[in-house]
Amino acid sequence: MDRGGGKMKRSASLVVLTGGALLAGLLAAPATWLASAVGSLSEERVLLADADGLWWRGSAWLAVTPRDAAPLTLPGRISWTFDPLRAGFRIHGAPWVTQPFVAYWRGHGDLTPGSLQLPAAVLQGFGPPLTTLRPRGELKAAWQSASQVTVDWVNAASPLSPLPRLGDYRLDWNQGRATLTTLRGPLHLEGVAAAGQRFSGTARSDPEAAGQLSGLLNLLGPVRNGTTSFRF
Repeated sequence: MDRGGGKMKRSASLVVLTGGALLAGLLAAPATWLASAVGSLSEERVLLADADGLWWRGSAWLAVTPRDAAPLTLPGRISWTFDPLRAGFRIHGAPWVTQPFVAYWRGHGDLTPGSLQLPAAVLQGFGPPLTTLRPRGELKAAWQSASQVTVDWVNAASPLSPLPRLGDYRLDWNQGRATLTTLRGPLHLEGVAAAGQRFSGTARSDPEAAGQLSGLLNLLGPVRNGTTSFRF
């Protein structure tokens, strides 16, 4: 009986040691391991560049890749820590993260409520006509989940316009559909896009600002009856 008990104790010790070694190895896995997983799960639409630290606590540059466009790297490194309650990662650290949030995976990527603020210049990464417009102002985004996001472009301006301010605009992303509306201002922008499709929109000016905005409207796209059509 003593021999049997000794074998059982040795077996239990071996299990504990093996489990401990596996756990230690998992905790020591580098941040690049998480970066690789994020890239694979997002089909390279979300990238953690120059990842540093460990998978459960690290930092990186965050880059997003719109369809048919080059990666857009956001300013400032983000930091993350593992959130065991949601089995996700709490995103914080970057100066543009105004409300930290948790990113997690449940068959698809999702987010807890959060918000951020970025310079509108990052819009140039989405290509024409935004590269032509050279946007100025601020972007303020807030969401309840990844499927319901509101982005406001406030104090919008462009060096191509003699007006100091073009207006304020809102992009609502709801269940795979994006809708652009004008909140206020002399330049009116509207547009829609479904998931996986190009964004189609129109631009026009208030009558009293027509002369000051005519050059900008012509650069954005073809003009017909005072209305410019654009796609990106």
